[in-house]
Amino acid sequence: MIYLSRENEKDAIIMDYISKMNDYSNGVEPTPIITYSMKQFYEEENTKLDNQLLDKVKELNLKDKKDLIKNLNILDKLAHIIDVKKDFTNPKTTTHNPALAEKTNITFKNLYDMFLINKKEEYPDLARTTWRDYQSAYNDFLFVVANAESRDISSFTKDDFKSFSDALHHHIPKSRTKKQYKDYTYENLKKIELKEDEKLATDTKKKKMSLIRQMFDIAVNSEDIAISENLVIPYIIKDRQTIKGKTARQNKQEARKALSEENLSKLFSSKLYTEKKDYTLKFQPEKFWIPLLATYTGMRQNEICQLKISDIKQEKISTGELVYCFELNEDEDKHLKNENAYRCVPLHPKLIELGFIDYYDSVKNKQPTLWKNLRLHPTEDRYNTDYNKSFMKYFRKYVTKDSTQVFHSLRHNVASQLLNNAVIHRLPKALMNQILGHAPDKDETSQTYSNGYGIEQLYEGIKTLEYVGL
Repeated sequence: MIYLSRENEKDAIIMDYISKMNDYSNGVEPTPIITYSMKQFYEEENTKLDNQLLDKVKELNLKDKKDLIKNLNILDKLAHIIDVKKDFTNPKTTTHNPALAEKTNITFKNLYDMFLINKKEEYPDLARTTWRDYQSAYNDFLFVVANAESRDISSFTKDDFKSFSDALHHHIPKSRTKKQYKDYTYENLKKIELKEDEKLATDTKKKKMSLIRQMFDIAVNSEDIAISENLVIPYIIKDRQTIKGKTARQNKQEARKALSEENLSKLFSSKLYTEKKDYTLKFQPEKFWIPLLATYTGMRQNEICQLKISDIKQEKISTGELVYCFELNEDEDKHLKNENAYRCVPLHPKLIELGFIDYYDSVKNKQPTLWKNLRLHPTEDRYNTDYNKSFMKYFRKYVTKDSTQVFHSLRHNVASQLLNNAVIHRLPKALMNQILGHAPDKDETSQTYSNGYGIEQLYEGIKTLEYVGL
């Protein structure tokens, strides 16, 4: 409640009341006796002010509400008469103690909004994939825990978080929005025994649980929210056993191998590039070109899949030669892995020799994207989702069943060659990092890296890539 407090305010109200009674009596009849208790009077006045304040608070946006919680002084903007709570039986004594003030109860939806605001303030340039991770964790929690969105966060119990942890481990498939799971409730999914390859990856489970913990950390660390313990902590998924000081994820990433010359030969001499070449180029050009682009540029799969016609630029270098390059950005519906991924990657002469510019010229006035058959996936918000499934099925059938070799192995081939060429051709290591979209090494000055290399220098680096038999 909001309380009237200063004695002069009370006196003013009483005098106004008496004055009006005198007017009413017109000085003829005795002034009516006031049997109205002061405590009752103030309770009614304070109730009116409380209602006015509530109406004002409802009009605030989330950030203003957050500021309101943190700083009670903002209340001065919402009401004219605000002061500490008084003991009416002893006007000289205040019963209000800011340290003992009642804490605010908020819903899980409120907490999630606060979490997003905090992240935006702390990391203003977060990639869209990271924001999708936040939304995915939030949606999965709502999917598993009944009425979670509107529940007061103080009402959650250990059982709620245990249920969410169990769901991540056993009942939520890799993509529960896929056709076969789209209309399932959580209770339906609990009755299905998922195969191991349908379950969430350990890193995904760990990330989702960690994000829920971070949300509740905000509440625990706030002096104004009614929750004192983070019940998520016991259910956090730990890193799997480390090997030589590295996590399982790091070892898994490092275990991905570049393709051997034999497997590169198998890929580019397979039927897509031989007896079915004409058909592929006419009806499925992405299947022909994307592996080649990865092999001669080192670009990530989704970076290639989301290319638009407008991303292909030309620049004349000092020799007079026109160099084509791919400008990687997050325009429209595209996204990149991180800030370092914003870059220009020159087109290798071998790609021009194989006919890529002819293909580009044939479609540049017909469609906005480079690959008309690739769509933005409705739930994963990526262009490479369907392509990768198709590629891996083909790759496992005609190239290798070795689990350490995947599409990303083509990027390893480029990285390996560029690293060697940094010595053989005396190319700066920073140039290799810029081509690949890697962060600069610790021994590279931020100034050198941030200034970046021009297209001509990058082109010289790209031209050092060579493959036997291609």
